[in-house]
Amino acid sequence: MKKFKFYDYTMLISPTGQKASNLKEFLNIIEQSEDKVLFHHLYQSHARYDQRVGEFPNDFANWAAYDLEDLALAEKLANFDPYDYKTVAEAKEALVTIIEEHMWDLPTIPWVRKGSEFYFSSATTVITPLGIEVSDLKGFRDALNEIPASSLYFHFYETRKIKKEKEHDDFSVWIEDNFDKKELVRKFREIDFYFFSVEEVRKKLINIMNKELKGTK
Repeated sequence: MKKFKFYDYTMLISPTGQKASNLKEFLNIIEQSEDKVLFHHLYQSHARYDQRVGEFPNDFANWAAYDLEDLALAEKLANFDPYDYKTVAEAKEALVTIIEEHMWDLPTIPWVRKGSEFYFSSATTVITPLGIEVSDLKGFRDALNEIPASSLYFHFYETRKIKKEKEHDDFSVWIEDNFDKKELVRKFREIDFYFFSVEEVRKKLINIMNKELKGTK
């Protein structure tokens, strides 16, 4: 039996110095940006919206809705799930296509008010042990109640992308490797996590675990 070791996650944000005042500038910067910039705004937004993701699940969609005031584009960017793609580069290509096709239908290029520009950033992450280790499902459920949102984000969201050989979250992989619980693993992996905040995902995971443990008594 391999223990599950929980880690905490700290994100150090670094502005790139680039900003977009209109949709064309926005598209041009995205096309030129490194993967780490796209990763920050598409994936790591959940680490900052831990309580709720709002109406839209990523930075780009929120900017389109509230600053560019283009709700049609915001909906398109919100329905775009970057976890559907194996790499950030593939997600970037799909994102560029969405914006380009949207621009073709616009009579003019929309601009934002001064002060509402989109500022691009990337982030460096620091991973440290939490000092919490569990070896059974009850201990795991209890730990889910205790760990900070940053830890849950790291194990359930970010490791899917930073460990390129992986497709799944750390939790379900550990359960799959150590317990004969195929149905439990399936329930974890069926959570449409990108469209929920970290705290909403925590509630779903704990609810699943409570039902599982109740059924084993």
